[in-house]
Amino acid sequence: MFKKSIVIKQFLLYMATISFCVILMGGMLSVIYTNHYMSETKQELIEQGEKIAAAINKAYNTGNINNLAYEMQVLEDYMGAGVLLVNKEGVIVLASPGMDSSLLGHVLAYDELVENIQEGNVVSLETGSSSIFGTPMLIVGYPLSEGQLSGIFMCRSMPEIKVSLNEMYRAGVFCLLLAFLLTALVSLVTSRKMTEPLMDMNRAAKEIAGGNFEKRVEITSKDEMGQLAESFNHMAESLENIEKSRRAFIANVSHDLRSPLTSIQGFLTAMLDGTIPPEKQERYLRIVLEESQRLSRLAEGIVDMSRAQDSKIVLEETDFDLNEIIRENCAVLEPQMEEKGMRIEVSFAAKETMVHADQDKISRVLHNLMNNAVKFSKEGGVIEVETTFSGKNKILVSVKDHGSGISEEDQKYIFDRFYKVDSTRNKDKTGAGLGLSIVREFIQAHGETVAVKSKLGEGSTFLFTLKLAK
Repeated sequence: MFKKSIVIKQFLLYMATISFCVILMGGMLSVIYTNHYMSETKQELIEQGEKIAAAINKAYNTGNINNLAYEMQVLEDYMGAGVLLVNKEGVIVLASPGMDSSLLGHVLAYDELVENIQEGNVVSLETGSSSIFGTPMLIVGYPLSEGQLSGIFMCRSMPEIKVSLNEMYRAGVFCLLLAFLLTALVSLVTSRKMTEPLMDMNRAAKEIAGGNFEKRVEITSKDEMGQLAESFNHMAESLENIEKSRRAFIANVSHDLRSPLTSIQGFLTAMLDGTIPPEKQERYLRIVLEESQRLSRLAEGIVDMSRAQDSKIVLEETDFDLNEIIRENCAVLEPQMEEKGMRIEVSFAAKETMVHADQDKISRVLHNLMNNAVKFSKEGGVIEVETTFSGKNKILVSVKDHGSGISEEDQKYIFDRFYKVDSTRNKDKTGAGLGLSIVREFIQAHGETVAVKSKLGEGSTFLFTLKLAK
């Protein structure tokens, strides 16, 4: 679990990036600083060589060369560099106190240095450990123009220079290490903060999978992570509503099954034991038939929803007149409308509207929508059914009532299976919350869309589209 943690993965990615940057920066800075330090050292030696050269020229002009050794010792103490004076033949004729006295009389075996000095150029060279000095040296030569001397050479030990560089390197490494630790701490905190919402969602998902559909995650930002948390909460809310609808559906179906079965059983028993006389049996047999039809409709709705969920809806598409299907459904619902003193107003886009669809399923869609409109409208109300052309190859069908309407919150779930609006539960005693779900599944199976427009107290309008016949 530890190795798979997204916090660890993100933290290691940060560390790898930071480490690469620190190593790259450290290497570049070391090269840049080394070159800069060596250049500064050479420049300082050149400047001091210029001063010694001026002092030597002055000594020769005044004839006072007694202070020359003192000047060389001061330079050696100040710069930490030895000083050599070389004549025209390249022979070392004078050395500062810190230099090995055995060097006197030796030829400075660097022909390029001597030749460049004699030409009046300032030169520099880094020697190896096999030179006459016995140790690597940084040599800077400055030309002289007086007497038999050709130049002055300032010599500084490379190991001493490296000691100074190493001190700076240690300081730089300490600063980089401190910066690395600080960035590591910040990266760890950032990784935890960025991944905490994901971990919360993971824990919440496990609780939801365990049946706790009331679990939600806290939204702490408005970025993509916050949007993901919001979507997660919306999903959890949808699952909670589906679970509530499922439980309500089971309760409703149990009630709907129990009531007709009890009636059927009671009437049949009464007829068999002679409680109901033969002359009255026809009336009660009709009641039994109505109850059995009610059971049949309920079973048909459940089967339709099961097929829809398994994507097994088979369409038998033909060309038919949509107007005629609407008229037939108006006739079927006429007894219910008369009972409530209602009327229906129909407006067709054309005298004949030929569409290409499954006639039985579209008739079922219209029946469900119009039946709901009648069921949830007030007595004496009006139902409006209208068809209008939508684009070149579409017809838009709308079914409007003037009932109590549907809230915006309920509109989000009105097409979900088993869902029943709270305000209509007392009005819809026989429904199981499948009618609108079947409408959506049938319309979507045709590749079309269905929608609802509603305001509380102003009624509802259900709309769907169909393809026109060619």
